[in-house]
Amino acid sequence: MITILTPTYNRGYIIKKVYDSLIRQKNVEMEWLVIDDGSTDHTKEIIEAFQAEQKLHIRYFYKKNGGKHTALNLGIKKAHGEYLMILDSDDYLTDDALEKINKYWSKVENNPKVCSCTFLKQYPTGEIIGKRYQGTEILSDNIDFRYNQGNLGDMAEVYRTKILQKYTFPVFLEESFLSEAVVWNQMALDYQTFYINEPICICEYLEDGLSKSCLHARIRCPKGARENAKVFLHPRFKFAIRLKNSILYTGFSLLAKDSLRKIYHQTPYHGMALLGVPGGVIFYFYLRYLKKKGKKKREN
Repeated sequence: MITILTPTYNRGYIIKKVYDSLIRQKNVEMEWLVIDDGSTDHTKEIIEAFQAEQKLHIRYFYKKNGGKHTALNLGIKKAHGEYLMILDSDDYLTDDALEKINKYWSKVENNPKVCSCTFLKQYPTGEIIGKRYQGTEILSDNIDFRYNQGNLGDMAEVYRTKILQKYTFPVFLEESFLSEAVVWNQMALDYQTFYINEPICICEYLEDGLSKSCLHARIRCPKGARENAKVFLHPRFKFAIRLKNSILYTGFSLLAKDSLRKIYHQTPYHGMALLGVPGGVIFYFYLRYLKKKGKKKREN
């Protein structure tokens, strides 16, 4: 069985697109696991109406608002499926998505080192998000394939649930944003990914989505941004990527009110941390400027 995990917050006006795309899937056993991250709209009533139709096995959980990563922690823990796909509330599946998932997972299901089958995403126009790469099927990992080789852009990951349940998104008090790359790159240190050059997910990137305000979200949540940058200091990444993130690591650490001593000691990659200090201090003052500018804008 496949678990389709949808974390959602005040998306009652659009979540039917997810539901409709799921009931169009054929010949696949699945559950739709909806984690409501403290919505104040009519999401609960909408999901209950879907449940009443009995066209799909739906499990719904409501939690206090804490950010998408906290909703993922809960959903991953509660998932029943052997495989798990995170499907955001402003995304939806192609009609043959789950058939493709079954087809390609059957090729690698006996390889315990494979944690994910990862497909492409596309815009409603059909344009691929990011870029197509050479080859139909590639066995690699999130660090080498995505970052070192430059195959960026959102992709549609389908994880082996038992492996995913070994990892937890870190949670920081009073912070509601954390990049999912924190976990995906940690997994890549131990597991491989099977990349498939076919789209299974359609994305719209709404104005109220996280993708539209990523930098500002990081400024509001500097501890999470620091943790994300810290992962990229690992020697598995290319030097240019490590150097860039050493600057980000220092800048966001200072914004989180960490001392330079703490910045040095809270990562095992001391040399890279030191390299990022000069640029990171400059970046910190830029972040402070953006933070003050954003505060004035909100006050006006």
